[in-house]
Amino acid sequence: MADLSLIKSTDRVIEVMHPGTGEPIGIRVTLVSVEDETLSKVKRNITNRSLELRQRGKHFKADELEDNKQTVLWSAMKGWEWYNPTGKSGDESFDADAMPNVGGEVPEFNQRNVKSMLGLTWFSNQIEEAVDDTKAFFLISKPI
Repeated sequence: MADLSLIKSTDRVIEVMHPGTGEPIGIRVTLVSVEDETLSKVKRNITNRSLELRQRGKHFKADELEDNKQTVLWSAMKGWEWYNPTGKSGDESFDADAMPNVGGEVPEFNQRNVKSMLGLTWFSNQIEEAVDDTKAFFLISKPI
């Protein structure tokens, strides 16, 4: 029988797609699984806060729920890479204006910028869907 303690999740990289065309937009995001200790701690803290509120007969407000979701997704992200999806400079299909940006700038990977991007529902939904895909975080090197 295989040693089940050897089954571990790995980080994964996802390609962010245009919400209308399904084409890559030039952003890759590295994610950790829900089993990651840092992410688990963030989720536990939110749950504890929710339980404390319930004991006092209160609940999270809508904006707090959205902020909690963004905090969880931020915690699941290890980094991002912004690149020109049309290829390499000099290629016939290369479009120098195709580099993704926000207001003309490629944002640095930090909490403020990530939460700003997570404010875009289509972006947030793709990150959330990828984090929720538990199976994708497990690489199987040989059958169990």
